[in-house]
Amino acid sequence: MRVWANLVRGSRAVAVHGERVAFYGGYGEERDRLSLGELTDTSVEPTAIGLLTLPDGPAPSRRLVVGRGSRIYVQAEPFTTWGVFDLSD
Repeated sequence: MRVWANLVRGSRAVAVHGERVAFYGGYGEERDRLSLGELTDTSVEPTAIGLLTLPDGPAPSRRLVVGRGSRIYVQAEPFTTWGVFDLSD
């Protein structure tokens, strides 16, 4: 098993594609944070931080979040459809 040190705390989902990584979520006001980084031999070097929002603009309120491979899936209330953030795009 490999371990990379990083400064991201409270992430609810992780996506990885090659040397790129995305962490979604955080504690408190950072719950909508999308942190992007590059993998090195021993750590994740941050490259960008932003907010993940719904297609119509706002951040999702209550949500389910799943990370699989290069994708982060988000299902917001009323929990009828999934949105997808794909790190490979």
